[in-house]
Amino acid sequence: MAEEVDRISFLPEDVKISILSRLVVKEAVRTSVLARSWRHIWTLLPSLRLGRYRDSLGDTCNDFDHSTVSSTWIQRVNHLVSSLQGPFLLFELSLLFVLDMVPSNLLQRLLHLLLQKGGVQTLDLSFSYSDKVMPPQPAPFFLNLPLPVPVPLRLHSYHSLKVKVWLPPFHSLKVLQLEGCQLVLPNQFQGFHSLTALSLSDVIISNHHLHLLLDTSKNLTTFKFYARNLDLVPDLSLNISLPLLTNVNFEINEMVDKICLVSTPLLEQAYISVGNFESKKLAQVTLGLLNGLSMVSSLHLDSHVLETLSLHALPSSFSFPQLKCLTFILKVDTLDKRTCDVFHWLLKSMPFLEELHLQLLSFSKQTEGVATLMRELLVKKQNGFSCLNQSLKRVTISMYLLLNLMSGLTVVKFFLLNAKMLKLMKILYSDDDDELSMIEELKKVEVASSDAKVVMFNIRTEVTVDVK
Repeated sequence: MAEEVDRISFLPEDVKISILSRLVVKEAVRTSVLARSWRHIWTLLPSLRLGRYRDSLGDTCNDFDHSTVSSTWIQRVNHLVSSLQGPFLLFELSLLFVLDMVPSNLLQRLLHLLLQKGGVQTLDLSFSYSDKVMPPQPAPFFLNLPLPVPVPLRLHSYHSLKVKVWLPPFHSLKVLQLEGCQLVLPNQFQGFHSLTALSLSDVIISNHHLHLLLDTSKNLTTFKFYARNLDLVPDLSLNISLPLLTNVNFEINEMVDKICLVSTPLLEQAYISVGNFESKKLAQVTLGLLNGLSMVSSLHLDSHVLETLSLHALPSSFSFPQLKCLTFILKVDTLDKRTCDVFHWLLKSMPFLEELHLQLLSFSKQTEGVATLMRELLVKKQNGFSCLNQSLKRVTISMYLLLNLMSGLTVVKFFLLNAKMLKLMKILYSDDDDELSMIEELKKVEVASSDAKVVMFNIRTEVTVDVK
């Protein structure tokens, strides 16, 4: 009988590392006993994804004081990182604390240890909180899974905002995402010059430190800023000059005084969401922000934008001359004369729009909002809707929640009847009770474009409707 050959041990080192990257860390460490050639391979792991679960120490959550468990767990992580060679392409740490007992000193020690190991390119720290003990959930102690795309730095704090994070100078850091924490920049902060993506969500940070962070990150291409809570970043006045910025994502509330895009020549895509506040100040801030986005090619607006802008006098001269794609979320329950005026004003300012994506939401079976919108559009469509005549080629109508198909049909009909360059109308829906009736109604429509194609999608099927 031929002797078995250990072919795995003769694999190239990078292949072995790739294999270990698909194992939980405990199993990766155990491979050190396979053969001499495997003994230290696990210390070369370029990425770590570590998760703290309730039963990760082999005991139920009631067996330990939670602050002791958290400290012990982080000490074990420190020991693990000390055993690795670094630097890291990815380091992800997920922590769940009960109450507000956070061993900040151990967290800072861990961050500085990562710096000593050569730093990271992608750093993901996830802090979440619970005010009560949760039952244990079976899961591995350490997770180590390769990711094909960079994972950003995340700092989550849902029940408390007392976590302070002092970031070491990670010179190779490319993606940084912070959520629900207090960010403190070190003295003589020089910036993250390799940073290309930054996301701040409910982050307590001073105006000075926020501007310092942006001013020293000139290679940023993506910037996301979410201010959902009123007690975060009070009286924010933000001036943005980023020469390479291509994507922005803002969710703002009435505590924001101003967001001004001073110099963003490469900006292409923008997502704007506003808090559900009836504030004239917020309307003015939103209008000023939109004015700075006049050169984008793609724009996404949430449902509260209409409601907020309806509180402010709209300028007569306003234009998005390069906008090609608009995505709009509409809550039909709240549509009225004022919000429809804003919708008309926006469409009028987009003369070369090619793609329109409307997401219609309804939390009741009342359809007056859709009827109001259609009346306003039908009355005003001849007054400046130039995109209907010269550029609009693709329209997607999505109907969700309690909005029935026949109510949304009025919106579909409007664009079929008036968009002369239309190539494709997509209808997305989940409720198929009126599907057959809608198909029959669509077949009766006199379509303005001879090239128009209508496709309906629900959860299970795709239906092409002949509207010729």
